Amino acid sequence: MKKILSRKETKGLIICCLIAIAAKNLVFLAPSLGSTCISIVIGIVVGNLIKGDQNHLKGAVFAEKKLLPISIMFMGVTLKLSQVTSIGAKGIGYVAITMFLVISLAILLCRKLGFSKEFSFLMGAGNAVCGSSAIAATSPVVDAHEDEVGISVAIVNLMGTIFMFLLPVLAVRVLHFDDVKTGILIGGTLQSVGQVAASSGMVNLEVQTIAMLFKMIRVAFLGIVVTVFSLSLNKSSEGKDTKKKFPVPTFIIVFFILSILTHFEFLSSGIISILKISSKWLMLISMAGIGMRIQVSKLLQEGPKALMAGIGIVAIQILVSLTFIFLLFK
Repeated sequence: MKKILSRKETKGLIICCLIAIAAKNLVFLAPSLGSTCISIVIGIVVGNLIKGDQNHLKGAVFAEKKLLPISIMFMGVTLKLSQVTSIGAKGIGYVAITMFLVISLAILLCRKLGFSKEFSFLMGAGNAVCGSSAIAATSPVVDAHEDEVGISVAIVNLMGTIFMFLLPVLAVRVLHFDDVKTGILIGGTLQSVGQVAASSGMVNLEVQTIAMLFKMIRVAFLGIVVTVFSLSLNKSSEGKDTKKKFPVPTFIIVFFILSILTHFEFLSSGIISILKISSKWLMLISMAGIGMRIQVSKLLQEGPKALMAGIGIVAIQILVSLTFIFLLFK
């Protein structure tokens, strides 16, 4: 019977688990970044300290390739379909249109700056959907290199942290203290749930409620975005590979199945709780694995240009969001 893990892979996986535990306990030092980003950062440090030991890195590969898809599958229980319908057709239309434009323009900008197609997809998904989680969910589908994953996570989180403080000020000045529009702007622009909660909370409770609702709708679109990416890339690669793969990854199908089961209350609260916790920990472990395989030299080489792309994408995102807020929510 074949072993699931070799001894060499087990050692590396244990290191990834320890990094995940450290990230979870150190998140209070930088709550706006979140434990996912911290796990990658610690992974980068550890990976570059032991880069001569390829045995440990085999466990990191296992964490990235095997555990990440499972984490994304389990994320399906966090999607509440009732939230999608609660904001109405206008709200869903706003989210769909702005996400499509942000992803399209982000990919175009990154390609113009000379980045790979894979990195461009990661930046588009990370900004338009839900930051690190979207990048993690997209990376297996686009077959992105771990360096591209690490850089995109770092840039998206950095931009989100900066604009977490700037957006409330911008919203008050441009939207003239309109709570609904301010909530839509913050919830429709910032990347992570934590950033949205913190930023909107700086204004008032009503803004925070609206912002979190729109943020959850963006999260709900994660599975759709990954599916579209998968179909798009599968179509563009036709004729290059004699073996045709099923266009939609299995983990995305399970993601939607779990969402439906949760919505219709086929899963008990205990099972949902276990899957939520498992998803978070598996995500941290897989991010540690990705971090361990990132070379600092590559990060420094691509960082400045990637930062330029990040600033450009956020500027585009804010302009697109404001445009459709004025058009749809008069």
